[in-house]
Amino acid sequence: MVKFLKIALVLAGLGLGVAASWAVMDTMIHATGDDAFCGSCHSLEPMSAAYREDLHGGNNEAGWRATCSQCHIPQGNALKYLWVKGMHGIVDPTMELLKDPYDIDWHGNRERRTEFVYDSGCLSCHLYLQEATEGNRRAFRSHRRYFNDPDDYSCVECHENVGHNRLGYHLEEMGWPKPEAEGEAE
Repeated sequence: MVKFLKIALVLAGLGLGVAASWAVMDTMIHATGDDAFCGSCHSLEPMSAAYREDLHGGNNEAGWRATCSQCHIPQGNALKYLWVKGMHGIVDPTMELLKDPYDIDWHGNRERRTEFVYDSGCLSCHLYLQEATEGNRRAFRSHRRYFNDPDDYSCVECHENVGHNRLGYHLEEMGWPKPEAEGEAE
């Protein structure tokens, strides 16, 4: 009987430990995924300001907000989510400390937005987009190309400024001027 009680206590302790670990991990994942956290780095201040002006940043009638992680971390697989979030958690602050943030071509990064925004995040909120647009010929036609071959297209190819309203303006206002095009420099 004593042996059974010891085993039950050990198993109960393990169960509580797993539950507590999950709760701490879940809390940390959510606490490090919004613009208050991400925008605390100097180089992300323009993105945070542009985000707060956007519909997805709470500038809407309902006050609903997408988090940075919902758009910039893949949503389809928990292991990939944790891997990408962990890599951002290591690389981004390290680059903030070791590299001059003004050397980063944020304007150029905007042109490569498909590398930084995941459709799985868009579709986690806009899950029923195809069904919702079927009754609206104009909206459906706009998305038909994506519905027919989602692997060849991404949401941000057409929705260029989604999530960060007037990002170019905020970058320039906070010290990241748009680079001169080749041939314009003296």
